[in-house]
Amino acid sequence: MTKTLTRAVGTVLRAATTLTLRAVDYLRVSTEEQAKGYGIAYTGKKTARYIERKGWAHVGTYADEGYSGSLEADDRPDLKRLMQDARKTPRPFDMVVVNEGRGIGRTGRAFWKWVWELEDLGVYVAVVKKDYDNSTPSGRSQMRKDADYAEDERENIRDRTQGGIQEKAEGGLYPGGTIPFGWTVKETGEFILSEGETEALRMGRKVFVEKRSWQEVALTLNSKRLFTRSGRPWTRKNIRGRLMGDAVLNNRIVWRGDTAARDQDGNPIFGQTVVIDLPPVFSEEEIEELKAADAARPRTVKTRERVYLLRGLMTSLCGKYYEGHQHRPTEVIYRCKGRQESYAGAGDQCSCPYLEATSIERQVWADVVRVLSDAERMKALSQNWLDATAGDRVDQTKRIADLDQQIAEVEDLIEVTEATAARRALRRGFSRAEAEEAAERASKPHMDELEGLERLKREAEAFQREAADATRRLQGLERLAEAARRNLAELTDVEKAELLDLMGLEAKVVRCAPRRLGVACGIREWFVKAGRGVPVLTDEGWELIKPLMGGSRSKLDRRQVVQILLDKAVSGERMIDLGAKHGLNSKSLQTQSHRWLSDGTWVKAMERLKDVQTSPVWSPDPIEIEVTIRPLAIESKLGDGARDGSRPVRPRRTRCARRSPAGPRRGRRPGRPRGTP
Repeated sequence: MTKTLTRAVGTVLRAATTLTLRAVDYLRVSTEEQAKGYGIAYTGKKTARYIERKGWAHVGTYADEGYSGSLEADDRPDLKRLMQDARKTPRPFDMVVVNEGRGIGRTGRAFWKWVWELEDLGVYVAVVKKDYDNSTPSGRSQMRKDADYAEDERENIRDRTQGGIQEKAEGGLYPGGTIPFGWTVKETGEFILSEGETEALRMGRKVFVEKRSWQEVALTLNSKRLFTRSGRPWTRKNIRGRLMGDAVLNNRIVWRGDTAARDQDGNPIFGQTVVIDLPPVFSEEEIEELKAADAARPRTVKTRERVYLLRGLMTSLCGKYYEGHQHRPTEVIYRCKGRQESYAGAGDQCSCPYLEATSIERQVWADVVRVLSDAERMKALSQNWLDATAGDRVDQTKRIADLDQQIAEVEDLIEVTEATAARRALRRGFSRAEAEEAAERASKPHMDELEGLERLKREAEAFQREAADATRRLQGLERLAEAARRNLAELTDVEKAELLDLMGLEAKVVRCAPRRLGVACGIREWFVKAGRGVPVLTDEGWELIKPLMGGSRSKLDRRQVVQILLDKAVSGERMIDLGAKHGLNSKSLQTQSHRWLSDGTWVKAMERLKDVQTSPVWSPDPIEIEVTIRPLAIESKLGDGARDGSRPVRPRRTRCARRSPAGPRRGRRPGRPRGTP
């Protein structure tokens, strides 16, 4: 006997004996339903009375207020918690009670996925409104009808809503969404200028034309308390976005423009693009003056020569992300985004230290290589992934077979019903066409049931494909580890950065020492980048490099300078301290080191000393970094399916973009050949 059957039998036996069934209620209302007054308390009273009337023990409540019924279980916090509790052993409840069928979900995917998993766990769902549950064939049939009705209702609501919005936009009225800064909307839906906001825009334009600095614009507006619409101070990026936006420069809103959802042919799904004219804030001359001032503003040219492996992947002690930065010509670092003010003049920068880029990247990359090359750690990662995705890998084979059987039975019933109805009509003297119509009317309820069963089968098959994908990705982890042992050492920095991003790597700085003051040592940076130790300079070694180092017109002892620079790379001492120790000018030492590095002399000298004894390069105090890798992302992004011929994995979509895996709702099933004699 399978675990699923054992659990189901246990629930039935509990119901058939004197044991009391344990029930929890799941309460969900959307934001739209809240506006109509149907809150959690309203539905909670109904489900509580239903549980009491049934004689069940009410052992808990799960509630998701303001969450759409089109969201899946993982995207509704309390439903996700309910599913986690249902998987526990021993099982804490036997029934889940909802007020209406649409409380389960408004799409097939959102509806059936968690209902079916509960069935497999031996937990059934009861609906208050029509007093049924899915523990019986009649209850399951009614649940299919409720699921179809909920999805049809959702489609109708969306069509009516989008049609009304399109009509408003075409009439030049406010269609919904964010109102551009500088305008407001009358009760009739017309756009008019907002007096307070236009004052901020006009002053901002005036300051920028005079000073050519968005930071100065933000500081000026904040000092005069002309804040954003939400009452927050301006930042330079925020005010620039408002003044240089399409609404201000072109006096318009493009409704359903470039960001609108589109079909395969590139046409907007919910309606055509509409341009809504706005009353102007500035004259054409003022707008041209603003554009000219922005074009004439001095701009810094950013180079992208270096690839920062951890850009956007590493969080600091304050919770913000680190970004790569060329701090000095010879120094690259990671700088926390929290070191920037939240708005002009805020003074709320964090104190997270700068991190040396090269050493941090070496440290994290070494961790990644160790993980991917270690079979045991890869197994541990895969087990963690198994635990996290248990609900996505439910075997639907038995359910598909049951649905096939039900579909076959309903098809037989349709044939018998149509044949019987047609014969009766013909015996009564109806024409052949009238007999076919009578047969179609008689079989319509069964046709509707058949369509619902076929839709359920498509859903189950889609879930089954996802489970197969999950299993395939899990099996691919070992192949990934083997590939890592062979290929990771040969990757370029660009390929490393791409791999870390595709893997879903997350690095979190747990502990780090304050960064030392002063200019970074270019000599030490050279050794770190080259991955070499610092050579010990002997008499023989000096004779090898002496012809390269020059010095006939210099007062400095070139061997002493080389030795000081090597000592600095090993000890980490500051140049000013070493200069004082040896009685030399620290600036002269710094200048000489820059010359040797820039003209290639240092590289040639170190190449001649590559075979001598070396000392380790000085490293700053260790930085503790917590590295997390998501194996699901690793396998799905590497496209393993393209190699073994299986179906490629679809990327996970945002909650707003999810649709039923069974595809769009199909139209009415075409008429079948009638069973006329």
